[in-house]
Amino acid sequence: MTHENRLIRFVHGGGTQGAYVGVLGAFFGVLLRVTGLLHGPLWLVAIAGGAIGFLAGRAITRAIFHGSEELTKRVLLPDAEGTYAPQYSHIQALEAQDKFGEAFDAWMQVAVERPSNPSPLLRAADLRLRQMHDPGTALELYERVRRMPGLSDETRRYASQKIIDIHLRPDGDHGRALVELRRFVESFPEGRETDGARAAIARLKAERTE
Repeated sequence: MTHENRLIRFVHGGGTQGAYVGVLGAFFGVLLRVTGLLHGPLWLVAIAGGAIGFLAGRAITRAIFHGSEELTKRVLLPDAEGTYAPQYSHIQALEAQDKFGEAFDAWMQVAVERPSNPSPLLRAADLRLRQMHDPGTALELYERVRRMPGLSDETRRYASQKIIDIHLRPDGDHGRALVELRRFVESFPEGRETDGARAAIARLKAERTE
């Protein structure tokens, strides 16, 4: 496991936030001891306050990240009943071990098994773009998703945004980016992303006239 993955796991586990709250707990413990609201040795009060703060901070953080993770799972890979399919956790384990090639092949196999579900292709495309640094293959997969029938607006918006991002890269096709940006504004005329798309269109036009 990489240092980055260990750090992410530590943060999501509530360790960092628990430490912060623990420091506050120790401070308030000392403060209460000084004011006479608590009794006992000062060092013991500080340790007890820090321990209570750490445990409370970690518990709250774990609850928050767990809820966020479950929502992400339902969006990215729902099964036929609309809940996350836990049998694909082994693919996430491959990603955590930096076995990106194996994880990519596994997501593509899931895509073959579930051709009407765009989520495995999106996971494969994201992996190809972010971890394997292959925007060309990722672009093909995002476009493949966007052509799928019956897509939700949320999925089509996500795929379109990723397509635009790839075309806007320094080595991308800015002419094609302009076409995709206009298409995005027509498809989704309202929203913060649309406002950003309009701003990007103006910027690209200005660059082409210079």
